[in-house]
Amino acid sequence: MKKLASGVIAGAAALALGGAIIQPAEADSPDDGPVRQAAAHAKKHDRPGPKTREQRAEMRKALELLENGNAKLTQQADGGAVVKLRKNKYVEFPVDRTDKVLTMLAEFGTEANPAYGTEPGPLHNEIPEPDRTEDNSTYWVEDFSKAHFDEMFNGEGESFRDFYKEASSGRYDVTVTTEDWVTVPGNASSYGDNEVEDDGGSWAFIADTANAWYEDQLASGKTPEQVDEYLSQFDVWDRYDYDNDGDFNEPDGYIDHFQAVHAGGGEEAGAGDDAIWSHRWYVNGDQYGQTGPTVGDSENLYGGTQVGESRYFIGDYTVEPENGGLGVFVHEYGHDLELPDFYDTAGGENGTGFWTVMSSGSWLGRADGSIGTTPGGFGPEEKLFLGWLDYTEVDAGEEGAFKLSPSQKTMKGHDQAIKVNLPDKTTIREYTTPPEGEHAWWSGRGDSLVNTLTRTVPAATTVEVGADIWNQIEKSYDFLFVEYSLDGGSSWTTLDKIDGFSDWASHSWSYDAGGQESILRFRYNTDGGLNEAGAFIDNIAVTADGTTFTDGAEDGDNGWTADGFTISTGTDTKVTPRYYLIENRQYVGYDETLEVGPYNFSEAYTRPDWVEQFPYQNGMLVWLVDLAYADNNTSKHVGEGYALPVDVRPDSLTFPDGTSPTNRREPFDATFSKSRTDAVCLHKQVASGDDVETLEACAPSAKGIATFDDSDPNRYWAETNPWNSVKVVGAGVKARVLNEKKDGTITVHVTNP
Repeated sequence: MKKLASGVIAGAAALALGGAIIQPAEADSPDDGPVRQAAAHAKKHDRPGPKTREQRAEMRKALELLENGNAKLTQQADGGAVVKLRKNKYVEFPVDRTDKVLTMLAEFGTEANPAYGTEPGPLHNEIPEPDRTEDNSTYWVEDFSKAHFDEMFNGEGESFRDFYKEASSGRYDVTVTTEDWVTVPGNASSYGDNEVEDDGGSWAFIADTANAWYEDQLASGKTPEQVDEYLSQFDVWDRYDYDNDGDFNEPDGYIDHFQAVHAGGGEEAGAGDDAIWSHRWYVNGDQYGQTGPTVGDSENLYGGTQVGESRYFIGDYTVEPENGGLGVFVHEYGHDLELPDFYDTAGGENGTGFWTVMSSGSWLGRADGSIGTTPGGFGPEEKLFLGWLDYTEVDAGEEGAFKLSPSQKTMKGHDQAIKVNLPDKTTIREYTTPPEGEHAWWSGRGDSLVNTLTRTVPAATTVEVGADIWNQIEKSYDFLFVEYSLDGGSSWTTLDKIDGFSDWASHSWSYDAGGQESILRFRYNTDGGLNEAGAFIDNIAVTADGTTFTDGAEDGDNGWTADGFTISTGTDTKVTPRYYLIENRQYVGYDETLEVGPYNFSEAYTRPDWVEQFPYQNGMLVWLVDLAYADNNTSKHVGEGYALPVDVRPDSLTFPDGTSPTNRREPFDATFSKSRTDAVCLHKQVASGDDVETLEACAPSAKGIATFDDSDPNRYWAETNPWNSVKVVGAGVKARVLNEKKDGTITVHVTNP
C-alpha cells in the first residue's frame, strides 16, 4: 500500500473513479487511462456522408449476389471489377485497386471566438516530451515533420502502405503524398471545441486547411493551372459512379482520398475539449445536390468544399492528430474504405477488444514506450467485406477438416477463414396499425439515414398539405422534416421538424408557391447513435389552389418518388443472413502485437499514463456475424451484434473488490486451442481515505479448450459480464482444433448439421 497526499488522491479520483471499475464510452476506440477516460464520452467518429450508407449497403449486396451465384464480376479496362446490381447501378467490388491519398498538415493560428477559447495555436512540435519514468503510453518524436509522416505512411517495413498490402494479401496498394505544414486562421478551439466541432467546426478546419495550402502553392510561384495539374493525380477515381456508367476509373471532381493532420493531440487521446476528435466524415454533406465540381460538361453536386480556386473539391475525408500513431491512421482509413466501427458506439464496451484494428486494436504497439504505434490486424469479416479474405464455406449438412494459415498471412493450400453458413434470421417488429386502410408510408429505421418521399406539386398560388403521422424519433437528434422547394430542388424551405414520440395525429401546413410549380417532400434524417422506429405517414392530402390530391399508400407510388421510404403495414419483417467465421490468430505479421501490445492502465493515482502489457492468447477465434444488426452495441442489444467474437472464457478476471477489468482485457483468452493459456495478472489502484492500494486480478494458466460447440446459445455468454462475447445460434455447429503446428498453421474439423 502506498500513501499519498490527500490533494493528489482527490484529483486522481475525479479523473479515474477507481480505475477499471467503469465501462467507458468510446469514440476512436480511445485508450482508457484515467486522463483519457475523462475524454472518452460517447462521440461517434465514423460520421456518414450523403452516400455512405447507400455505398455500404451496395457493397454488401454485391458480396451476397456473388456468393449466391446471382451476379458476376465484370473487369474494368483500367483495373478492378464491378458488379451490376440493376439497370444503371453498379458497385465496385472487390477493393483490388491502387489508390493515392493526399495528406495536408495544418497548425493553428490566432483567430478565436471568445465563447470557445482564445488561446492561440497550437503549432506543431509543441507537444511536450513525456517523462518516460512516468508515461509509457504517449507517442512522441522530436520532430513531427513532413519526413516523419512520409516514413510512417510509405516507409519500408511497418507503415500505412505496408499494413494495407498485408491485410489485402497484395490485392490493394495505397501511397500517401504528404504536403508540408500550413497554418489555418483559427485557433484549435474555433474548430474543435465541443460546442462547434460537430456543427461546422471540423468542416471549417478541412476547408481552411485546403485553402491555406492552395494559397501557399500560389505564393511559391505556381500558377492556378499548375496547381490544377498537380491535383489531377489525386482525382482518378469516381467513388460513387456519379454518372452511373459503371466506370469507376475516371475523375469525378473530388479528391479521391483526403487526410488532414492537425497540430497537437487528439481529443480521443485526452488532449482536451478544444482538440478535434479523430474521425471520418464528409465536408458540407448538407449541400448534397447544391454544390460541387464541374466535370467535363456536367455538374457533380455532391457537396464538399473547393480547394482554393482550383477545379477540385474535397468531400470524404479523415482527420487525425499530429502525434497519432500508425493505428489511428489505419483505423480512420478503414472507414474511408467503408468499414464500420466494431466497438460499442453507444457507450458500452463489447468483446471485440484488441482483436481488430476497427476496435481497440488500433491502440496496440510493441511495448516500446507508447501505444497505438503498431496496430493489430483486421478480423475476418472486414476482409470478407472488402473482398480480401481467402475462405471456404461450409453449408448445412456438410463437414470436413480445413487447414488454416495464420489469419494475417496467406499460404498455399490453406484458408484464412472458414465461413459456416447458418439458418437465416427472421426479425418481426410490430410498430403500429395505419389509421385507414392497410398501408402507410414508412420512413425506415436505422443510423445515418437521409430518406425522402418527394412529389411535384402543380403550379399554384397557395399549397396546403395535411397528413396523419405516427412517430417514434430520437428527440433532438433525429428528425422528420416537411419541406418544399421552388427552384427545382436546389434549395429547400422547412415547414416542420418533427421528433419525439407520438401516436397517430393530424398535421397541416401551407406555403406560398407564387403561382409556380413546386416540390414537396418528407425527409427523415438520423444520426449515427441511437435509432428509433421512425415515422409512418398516412392520409396525405395536397391542395393546390383548390385542387386536392390524396394518398393513403394503398395504390403504390402514386406519383411519389421514394428514396428510402417504403409502403408498410406497420409491421416490419426482415430475413437476414448469419454465419460463423473461424480464423486462426497467431503472432504473425501485424498480429505480433497481440503478444506484447495489449495494455492496462494500472496506476491511476501514482502514474496515470503508465500501462502494463499482457498477451492476448493465440489460437482459433470464432466470430458470429448477424446481419440483422448494423453495429456491435451490446450495451443496447445484450449478447447480440453485427460481428462479435465468441469468448470461450467470458468472465475470467475479477478484482478482490468484485469488479472486473474492462472488456478490452477480458477477451484476452477468448481463443480455442489445445495448448494451455498464459497466466495473466492485471492491476488497478483504488483509494481509501488518504491511501492508495493496488488490487490484482489474475487468471491462472488454464487447460486449453479445443472444441467450439454452439448447441447451447448461452454457453459462451455470462450474465456476470453481459456486454462481452455473444449468444451463439444453437444450430449444433462444432469446430474442433485437431492439430497446431510450429509454423502457426492449425487444422480444424467443422460440422454443420
